[in-house]
Amino acid sequence: MFSFNKLLVKAGHVRAKYVKHRNFLMLVSCLVGLFSALAAVALKRSVAFIEHKADALNNWMGSNWLTAIFPLVGAGLSMLILVYVYKNKLIRGVGSIVTAILRDKSRIPKRNILGHIFTAAITTALGGSVGLEAPIVTTGAAIGSGTAHDLRLSHRDTTLLLACGTASGIAAIFNSPFAGIIFVLEIFLLDFSIPFFIPLLISTATATVVSQLLYPQKFVFLNIAGWDMKALPFYVLLGIICGFISVYVTHVVEWVEGYFMNRRLNWKTWLMAGLPLCLLIFMFPRLYGEGYSTVKALLHGHNEVVMSHAAWLHLSPAWSIVMMCVMLILTKAFAASLTVSAGGNGGIFGPSLFIGGVAGFLFAFGINTSGLYVLNTPNFIIAAMAGVLAGVMHAPLTSIFLLAEITGGYTLFVPLMVVSAISYFMTRKYVRHSLYHKSLFEKSILTEEVDQDEDHF
Repeated sequence: MFSFNKLLVKAGHVRAKYVKHRNFLMLVSCLVGLFSALAAVALKRSVAFIEHKADALNNWMGSNWLTAIFPLVGAGLSMLILVYVYKNKLIRGVGSIVTAILRDKSRIPKRNILGHIFTAAITTALGGSVGLEAPIVTTGAAIGSGTAHDLRLSHRDTTLLLACGTASGIAAIFNSPFAGIIFVLEIFLLDFSIPFFIPLLISTATATVVSQLLYPQKFVFLNIAGWDMKALPFYVLLGIICGFISVYVTHVVEWVEGYFMNRRLNWKTWLMAGLPLCLLIFMFPRLYGEGYSTVKALLHGHNEVVMSHAAWLHLSPAWSIVMMCVMLILTKAFAASLTVSAGGNGGIFGPSLFIGGVAGFLFAFGINTSGLYVLNTPNFIIAAMAGVLAGVMHAPLTSIFLLAEITGGYTLFVPLMVVSAISYFMTRKYVRHSLYHKSLFEKSILTEEVDQDEDHF
């Protein structure tokens, strides 16, 4: 009688005899990068297509009252899938991946592949105010882990392929292979030797190539000018502001998600979190979806985008933009947390970039409007995105390299370093652990030795 397990064992013996293990890992890492990229591209393209239709519907109706209801529907459908199809067994959050590495021999069930693709696509395409990065990371991790498990690989090799899948997902959606690798090392707290970087490089390179072929509309901004040394004090001030914003975002997410954490996910929690979410999106339409389209528009000088369909605000044009940007910064974290609490699937990675982009624009807009100095607005948008991401995730290196690669080079490398470093250290002063790691420290999955090492650094 045919046995797939026996076939795998036999194939493993043949492979061990004729193929060096190192070469085999490089081949498998390439395949993991390929499939992780395909999953990431499919998710991003489907969400971008539907989100574009929502913008067209708003323009046709002259209001966003109908699309403001969509996030409630999306979170509800996601909740039904999570509860009744997957029985609440999908792992959620990047912290769960770290737990799997440390406690479960890097084993992540395959159900997380399609489960996260479906629920994240429904949530975000219908306006859930979250990012797709966390579901894509989990999907990539499940692809890598599942592949290693099928091939009967060791815990060490399984962890490596899990890391390849995760890094490939980041590389695919941002066209940033190095940021994907650094994200894995910085967030997952992994310690690989130099030879283990080769499979990571192969997988992320593969994912980047696939993404460039299938998803050329990714978030990339190449029209970056050099930075002025005289503007350095403004970058320092921006770093301080990003630090305070990061602390605010972290506390809001912890408070809202903590409130719903001990409540059973059902129609009551769906309404309790979903209705306020709809109200926020109706009042502030740019909270709809990931928000990258708003940041892109601001980078290209379309300042009026923040006022789109917000007919209730009647101030002078400049003050209307300032007021709306402030409200978007203050409410995006609430909207993201409410989306997840209502049953949606997503993460805080994307919202952090959105908040940073709006904050950087507001900072440059305020300085330029005051006549105090003339700042290059796109530079400050990019720098603030890195600053808030560094503070919220406690991952300054990921933030620096991600935004450097998004802008197509290292023109802004020094401002990115300044803003990210200041924001990170300010956030660490008030927030001991990142959103990804806090629960792991509370459960003693991670120990304080990690933080002590960082403090000594």
